[in-house]
Amino acid sequence: MDDLLESLEYNYQEKSAALPKKLIHLLHCPFLVGNDLVLLKSDAQFIPEKELATAVDKCAYEDIENHFHIDDYVDDVINYNSLAFFELGLAFTMQLADRLQSEFPKISFRVLLSFGAVDSDKQHQFGNCVTRFYTIRAEAETAFRIQNLEVFKNEAILTIETNNQAETTTE
Repeated sequence: MDDLLESLEYNYQEKSAALPKKLIHLLHCPFLVGNDLVLLKSDAQFIPEKELATAVDKCAYEDIENHFHIDDYVDDVINYNSLAFFELGLAFTMQLADRLQSEFPKISFRVLLSFGAVDSDKQHQFGNCVTRFYTIRAEAETAFRIQNLEVFKNEAILTIETNNQAETTTE
């Protein structure tokens, strides 16, 4: 992520963004907890009645259900550029990670922010910024950990791991 932002001459450490009402609302939605899953209830998320069979299945389910496109929570997306979406996504991601750590002190989570600069006018109206999270499970660590962030040439990834694994990795 640092390489992409440097090429855009953007220093995210000097910027901060005030979240729009819809992102604040999303950040304060209740969590659904059950069957070894944690979901942020924003739309139609639900805990399946039957427990998912494997740790990989659980991570995959959480990753899909806890997947938020930042532009979906901004009223007037046309007035935003891709860096504005990044600022909102970063602020939301960091606040979500703090909330997860605070409300689930015994569970570790991986919170991801993906961002890609957009070059076409049609793409430009959409932020291309997504936040997602899932529970870190030892049995699924190799299936769900991004070992080589260099494979994301057109996209930047920020990873925040909560609790005793609070290391932040950027590429």
